[in-house]
Amino acid sequence: MGSSTSANAVIAKMRAKYGKRLSQKDYENLLACKSVAEVVVYLKNNTYYDTVLKAVNDREAHRGRLELILRQKLFDDFYSLCRYLKGTGEYFADYIIQKDEIEQIIHFLTLLSYDSPQEYFFKMPVYFKDHSSVDLPALSRARDVDSFFAVLTGTPYEKTASRFRPRRNDSSVDIPELENALYRACYDNLYNNINTKTSNGEKKALLEMFDSIIDIMNFVRILRLKKYYKESAEVARRHIFPHGSLSPQVITKLCEAKNSSEIFDAVKDTKLGKSIGKMNYVYAGQIQEIGIYNITKRNIHFSTYPIVAMLSYVFVMQQEYSNIVSIIEGVRYGVDPEQLRAIVII
Repeated sequence: MGSSTSANAVIAKMRAKYGKRLSQKDYENLLACKSVAEVVVYLKNNTYYDTVLKAVNDREAHRGRLELILRQKLFDDFYSLCRYLKGTGEYFADYIIQKDEIEQIIHFLTLLSYDSPQEYFFKMPVYFKDHSSVDLPALSRARDVDSFFAVLTGTPYEKTASRFRPRRNDSSVDIPELENALYRACYDNLYNNINTKTSNGEKKALLEMFDSIIDIMNFVRILRLKKYYKESAEVARRHIFPHGSLSPQVITKLCEAKNSSEIFDAVKDTKLGKSIGKMNYVYAGQIQEIGIYNITKRNIHFSTYPIVAMLSYVFVMQQEYSNIVSIIEGVRYGVDPEQLRAIVII
């Protein structure tokens, strides 16, 4: 930023927006809802979602449409914030957009693997197509592997994805390996921007935040690979994201661990292990969600760097979106409110 005054103004704006997030009381009231329509009515009448939901008919509330509307709000908020951080903010906007693009690529491939590629048209985030380097309408028209790879031609993902192109059009793409490679490239690009576009305290704060996030993600990825799939050390190491602050020795212990106990033991003396020890989680995936939420929530309160505050705000709002979607899903399928309460992260 050009001055400490303008930097403080941006941080104040982030904190003001953060202050409008759903409260504990809001979540309790949402958990008490008996239908998706009741969830919509509550959000429209009692929260800052009133504007984006005003056109939604309470009685005809559809889960899929609701999720798209809420996700569009999340993206629009993020994009508007980037305008307050010209220069630095624009560099890091690429990171958020790339994550969304990778999610769309993998979503389409998953549908293709189920012989249902036509369903992507109905789930495609139309609001995102003008910001994406991937031609999403063209992706929605793809019906086989060849047409999928044709859509990626000329995009930042062409080179990485081409390594996973099967020799025959009727063969399937190794989706987990492709997803891993795309995210690895995404984080390489992110760290390149941190190291070349920022300096001094700002660089240190960004590296500290993303190193901590990647440490948590790597821990959870290895835990899942070992616990649910009994994968080898070699496979586990292939699925680790680059960067992070865990030492090579700890990474080796994690990859060579034989069970969950050895995995937790490998990090017990690290900053990551100590933070996990303080968490109250129900399942492994929550370690990642809670960990990232705690890191970014703390940054909003204490960081003096606008870009750190902005990215942290985006992460926190992504968790709020996930919470609302979980509640909508739970209410729709009649999940016990106590079970839902256990998976909502506040």
